Amino acid sequence: MKYLALIVLILTGCSSAKMEKDFKASLDRPDEATPEVKVKAPEQLLEKFEVEHISKPDVPTVDVEKQKAVILPKPIIKKINPLKNAKSQGAVEKLEPKKSLPKDYPEEFSKINAKAEAFWKNYKPNHFVNEKVYLDIHYLGMTVGKIMVTNRGKEMINGKEVWHLHARFKSAPFYRSIYELDDTVDTYVSTDQFLSLRYSLIQRESKQDVDDLQLNDREQMKTFWFYKQKTSEGKLRNKEKNGFIPYFSIDPFSVLFFYQGLPMKTGDIYEIPLINKSKILILKSVVEGREKIDTEIGKNIKAIRVHATTKYTGETLKDGDLYFWFSDDNKRTLLKAQAKIKIGSVTADIVEKK
Repeated sequence: MKYLALIVLILTGCSSAKMEKDFKASLDRPDEATPEVKVKAPEQLLEKFEVEHISKPDVPTVDVEKQKAVILPKPIIKKINPLKNAKSQGAVEKLEPKKSLPKDYPEEFSKINAKAEAFWKNYKPNHFVNEKVYLDIHYLGMTVGKIMVTNRGKEMINGKEVWHLHARFKSAPFYRSIYELDDTVDTYVSTDQFLSLRYSLIQRESKQDVDDLQLNDREQMKTFWFYKQKTSEGKLRNKEKNGFIPYFSIDPFSVLFFYQGLPMKTGDIYEIPLINKSKILILKSVVEGREKIDTEIGKNIKAIRVHATTKYTGETLKDGDLYFWFSDDNKRTLLKAQAKIKIGSVTADIVEKK
């Protein structure tokens, strides 16, 4: 398989610039990707986590001297899904920790939450709307795909203002005959405290056809997970689970943006609770230091190196070493990521930012 991949790479090495441009453009899908999951939960739960799009009407050009007297129209809130949700038309609500926990709430999660609260207190919003970061995926010396990561701006869920964070992963055109990958991640986190409310993962791969939806209810202190997998034989497997969560917790994707708002001083250690498939994963992140790295967008770029290891509550995962490099400036742009796997490692390196 390795040698076949190398041959394909050589034969397709003269691909046109137009093909590369079209491939990159295909990453930025403008429409909302909705996971196709089978949900047995009450309709009220789905309604509570509907995403409502905030559209800003065009404002006509006015004389600068008269600009102060112009009353701008209010933003229009338009729902992506047609279900009713009366709360959305009111003022923006702020998430607040519950004063009284459920009787069967795990004591272990209370301890995790108390520890995580300190990290959230150090978080300061540091996000740049519509800035797109493109990274090439490398494996066994080949560029096998590309990632696009962006913050699509503010939207609403249940009367709460949220950031819409988005990523798209696609295999390179030459590599699709070996393994095709087309994955989409959409997550929504509260703008006031950066708490994950809704997360979805859609995987369309040669050996994976998965729809994954996660709804995190801070009022109940619970997560609701819905999952559908289509097997290679065409059979469908549906799963639905729920479980308690710490109040201060996020999903596996939004943690990249959470890093951007942390102090990230050399030696800092952050133990961040991640919600994944109705379980709690602790991501221990150590800021190992500063260094200079070469990238496609510049040489000797000052970077912050973070070493992260994963651990489920009570169980350490093998092969959980992750490394991230962020620009050592006010933007904290993701420059590089690396994950060690059974055979070698997979890296993602920035190639463009716009």
